[in-house]
Amino acid sequence: MRFLGNLSRLALLAGLGYLGFYVYGLVMGVFSPVELMGFTLLAIGAVVAFVVYLLHLQRAMRTPGKHEALMRQAHFYRERRGF
Repeated sequence: MRFLGNLSRLALLAGLGYLGFYVYGLVMGVFSPVELMGFTLLAIGAVVAFVVYLLHLQRAMRTPGKHEALMRQAHFYRERRGF
C-alpha cells in the first residue's frame, strides 16, 4: 500500500507541475491552436484528478479514525525530512 500511496503522490505532483507549465505556456503564447486542444485535454484531466484527490482528503478528514491516520502519515513525513 505504501508504494501505491507514494505513486499517487508522485502522479499528483506531476499533474500540478504540468498545470504550471500549461498556464505558463498559455500566458507566453507558446502553443499553436492545434497543439492547444491536446494540451487542454491533459490539463482538464489533471484538474479532475486533483479535485478527486481533494474530495477524498476532505472525506477522510470527516471520517472518524481516518483523520488520525492522515496526521500520523504527515508526522512521519515531517520526521523523515527532519522538520
